[in-house]
Amino acid sequence: MNTRVDLNTKDISLLLMIPEKEVQQFIKRKEIPFQFLHDKVVFNKQQIIEWALGRNYPINISGNNKLSEYHIDTVSPLLDKDSFHYNCDFNESDYIEQMVARINIDKNVDKEIITQLLRSRESMMSTAIGNGISLPHPRVPLMVGKNKPLINFFFPEKLLDLKSIDGKPVHTLILLISQTIKQHLSLIAHLSFLLSTETFRFALGNRLESGEILDIIQKIEEAKNKAQ
Repeated sequence: MNTRVDLNTKDISLLLMIPEKEVQQFIKRKEIPFQFLHDKVVFNKQQIIEWALGRNYPINISGNNKLSEYHIDTVSPLLDKDSFHYNCDFNESDYIEQMVARINIDKNVDKEIITQLLRSRESMMSTAIGNGISLPHPRVPLMVGKNKPLINFFFPEKLLDLKSIDGKPVHTLILLISQTIKQHLSLIAHLSFLLSTETFRFALGNRLESGEILDIIQKIEEAKNKAQ
């Protein structure tokens, strides 16, 4: 466990995306873990993350002061060829670390926190939803410096036993990182619709090329919009 206590109230305000005055109120009421170092209030990042998890606070690990929430109308604009990862040498013990290592985010973002929050979510209940699909996501919303939620598809070389609700091994992992709970629910709804179509499930199960999958997603979404 990281024992460094080098964060100040401004750092905590940025990490939790709350006003610094609110952090000071937490300190005054002794509702947040802190220590005194040379007569200054300091914080341990690991302790603060665990504290935030217990209260479902979104965590900002981007270093940006403000991020606007992206409204999801369709999934297509969130994806490109780099969103798809093939022939992934994953196993049940390290697939989370391997996924996080492959995603494209700013270098200043602490990937260890992402890994920690993904593992925390899996420890509560498997995100393997059945039919060979898993939807891993952090336990709380994460701001990682992108102006849109992140979606990445991973196709492991061998099927993974991730304790799916139907007992079937996982052939596709779809990693989701959303900025807010509202955004996450919207993203899940859009993906659930795609996964309800046989065409999309076939594309994933047969590991079609990224361009083909993107075309299929766009056609499904266009048909849905026309039907509405």
